[in-house]
Amino acid sequence: MNQRLLAMDLELGWRKESHPIRARTLNDLLRGRSLYAGDMKRSLEEAGLHAYYAYPALALFSVNTEETDLWTRRYAADEWYAVIKRHAPANCAIVPDDKGHIGVIFSWDDQSSITGLYSSITDHEHSFSPQTISLGISNPYPHLSDLHLCYDQALFAIKHRFYQNQSQPIYFSGIHAYANDADYPEDKEDELLHILTGDPISATATVEPAVEAFYEALTRNGPLPVKKVYDATLQLLVSLQLRVKSVFGQSHLGSTPDIAALMQLQTLQELKSSVCGLLEQLGGTSCASDKLNRTLIKRAVTLMEDEYDKASLHYVAAKVFITPAYLSTLFKSKMGVTFIEHLTRIRISNAKKLLKQTHLKNYEVAERVGYHDSRYFSQIFKKKVGLSPSEFRDAN
Repeated sequence: MNQRLLAMDLELGWRKESHPIRARTLNDLLRGRSLYAGDMKRSLEEAGLHAYYAYPALALFSVNTEETDLWTRRYAADEWYAVIKRHAPANCAIVPDDKGHIGVIFSWDDQSSITGLYSSITDHEHSFSPQTISLGISNPYPHLSDLHLCYDQALFAIKHRFYQNQSQPIYFSGIHAYANDADYPEDKEDELLHILTGDPISATATVEPAVEAFYEALTRNGPLPVKKVYDATLQLLVSLQLRVKSVFGQSHLGSTPDIAALMQLQTLQELKSSVCGLLEQLGGTSCASDKLNRTLIKRAVTLMEDEYDKASLHYVAAKVFITPAYLSTLFKSKMGVTFIEHLTRIRISNAKKLLKQTHLKNYEVAERVGYHDSRYFSQIFKKKVGLSPSEFRDAN
């Protein structure tokens, strides 16, 4: 496949097929997971897809985009779907899923054709596309009825791209089991604090290996789920900022980490590099900033909205790795209301929805939104809304 052909496909080809008519998605095909091999063959044939395989396997092509919106991802996937469909081997089936991936069902003996297609795309994509493509490949299975296992494996492999060079196919068979948990490496944080509070010139030279050591210790029992890596990163940066502040005072506390931007990074190596840069700034700048505090408040509010039934000052503070007293002060200064005032707004708003949309009893609504005393709930509700829960329900 030459570069000009691929470029023409991406720049012109999808104008004819930007939203190709697709009889089925992978998820449609896999909806009946107990299908026999013959049933799966018939389903593929009915969809106009190749249906005969020796040891079938599944490759999932995934568009890496900063946009997390599913519709944006699907639109980007449609553009690549047209390219992959034109240039994939004839004896395979190209079927998108409903998550923004493009699936290719193939015989295991033909895997070199699939990796060759991927190499062609990754060799030339940067010259005409702002997106990158990852490829996850399942194990082979004896029967098409095992296709749902192939899909689960390929999907898991795609998620593992955080730990792997994205320019290489990710084989499910090559992924080590994820560790359930890991102790936070406090000793490595201490080493970084010593570097940051030492000579600024030497700090630049030694931050990188210390950050590397932190993540090696964090994943010493095996790769962790990505969310746990992000949480440990947040804990590291928040803790180091506060500890540096205590050593040097507020005037030294400078350009603080933008955690929201870190959470958009797609590989562990990118995360390490960004953390290095942020810590070097933290150790050597005197320009004040409140970026981190704004990010902490944003994360706290999101937690309150998602877990309002069990949220408390201590619970949320622990989740964002700061003390309850500091969160309380921060909340008042940044939001203009107290923590409990904002939590009450969230709970009452959700209670109103439940009263309008369900037949739950008042005490059940109270429990759903985090109030275990239904009398207290009724008092708070009337104070905020002007009506009792029963009056509000009757009025709507």
